[in-house]
Amino acid sequence: MPSFIIKYHQRVTLSIDIFYVQGIPFFHSISRKIKFRAATAIPDRTKGTLLTATNQVIRLYQSRGFIVNDIHGDNEFECLRNDIDPGIHLETVAQDDHVDEVERDIRTLKEGTRAATHGIPYKRLPTVVIKEVVYHAIRSLNQFPAADGISKTMSPLSIVTGANTPDYNNMKVDIGQYVQVFEDRTITNTTAARKIGAVALSATPNQSGFYKFMNLNTGHILKKKQFTIIP
Repeated sequence: MPSFIIKYHQRVTLSIDIFYVQGIPFFHSISRKIKFRAATAIPDRTKGTLLTATNQVIRLYQSRGFIVNDIHGDNEFECLRNDIDPGIHLETVAQDDHVDEVERDIRTLKEGTRAATHGIPYKRLPTVVIKEVVYHAIRSLNQFPAADGISKTMSPLSIVTGANTPDYNNMKVDIGQYVQVFEDRTITNTTAARKIGAVALSATPNQSGFYKFMNLNTGHILKKKQFTIIP
């Protein structure tokens, strides 16, 4: 972390809101100057769920030495006023009004989600795929330096999480592609299949080199390094 970022941008202002994709609710946040976006699928919009999601984002910034100073949200988040850290100022707008900054960003995110969905060759998408398409759109926005951000060379992803921007020359698969992933088996002298049909859920690997896939037999998420793209 460059010293000037902590010196001049340590105090963070967050804008938060809820949005829906295909009926699935997501908690979304964006920091005012850093322009780091975070979204997570939530089961409901109860106070406990909103408080947990808000605290997770706050802890993420704190882990990198930032101090969340202000949080801006619509009237729905007024219920958190007495439960968040007393050092954080919660600013809520009037009923039926919205925080413009996060509303605009949600529109940008949904455009990225539609673009990614357009490139997937399936008519229907399971819930697990829809969630990962949204996360893919978030990662795509976070992996490039923001035009109006605090650094022209560091991406919001690197600033807030410490993760390196992926090498796009080494991207091996697109989200939505059908693949055969290699199944690791303890006992190998059987006739059981060595590969599993799956759909790619991430275009870039994590820091350990693993990609996400949806197992077509179970619908569950797999994390694998070895796979073969099948037409």
